[in-house]
Amino acid sequence: MQEDHPGTNLMYMMAQKILIVPKVRSWEQALTADGIMREGDSLDNRNWVDAGEVSVRFLICHDGSDIFLQYFVEEPQVRATHTRFNDPVHEDSCVEFFIAFQGEQERYYNFEFNCIGTMLGGYGKSRQERDRFSEEVLRQITTIPSLGKKPFGLREGPVIWKLSIRLPAGVFIHSGIDDLTGRQASANFYKCGDRLDNPHYLSWAAVNTPKPDFHQPRYFGKLVFR
Repeated sequence: MQEDHPGTNLMYMMAQKILIVPKVRSWEQALTADGIMREGDSLDNRNWVDAGEVSVRFLICHDGSDIFLQYFVEEPQVRATHTRFNDPVHEDSCVEFFIAFQGEQERYYNFEFNCIGTMLGGYGKSRQERDRFSEEVLRQITTIPSLGKKPFGLREGPVIWKLSIRLPAGVFIHSGIDDLTGRQASANFYKCGDRLDNPHYLSWAAVNTPKPDFHQPRYFGKLVFR
């Protein structure tokens, strides 16, 4: 894969992805919000390696105070071995959400979840400069995994699974957010599985780096909260 160069960054800015984040009444409505799924809400960029038969769609919406995410995944193999807060869940079948709110683009949040809902969270300028969230903060996040919450080793498929996530504004501890309505942010959505037989790295917005690295805020797309 070619190295980044100034022309590449310019072309990216011209073609930056934009996603409108609809507002819903409640978490309960978000859980049944398939009707507002847009065709483009999928992880179509298969960065760095051939992802094989992995398919991922996602839904994002909000109710003013909470962000709701749903990932819909189909893959030939799943793994869920990590069970503790801030474990390296990227080694399992994992989905991720990175976000930087407008005016705070120098730092961003990363939330990572394996397919049984084990989570990791952090905040900082880069992969190297990050502060992990405390267990107290992470316990505010709600996850509903379709595969349950018990760990398991490699499981052959194909397997279809869903993860529903509720991120309350209180987890954005460096931003002081009381209402998401009308806000803008830059973000990206990911799927990986570093210790599967076929490691893969899917994203919503393309990441043009020589090696796998999701910690690239310059390649984030744009979110507009209704």
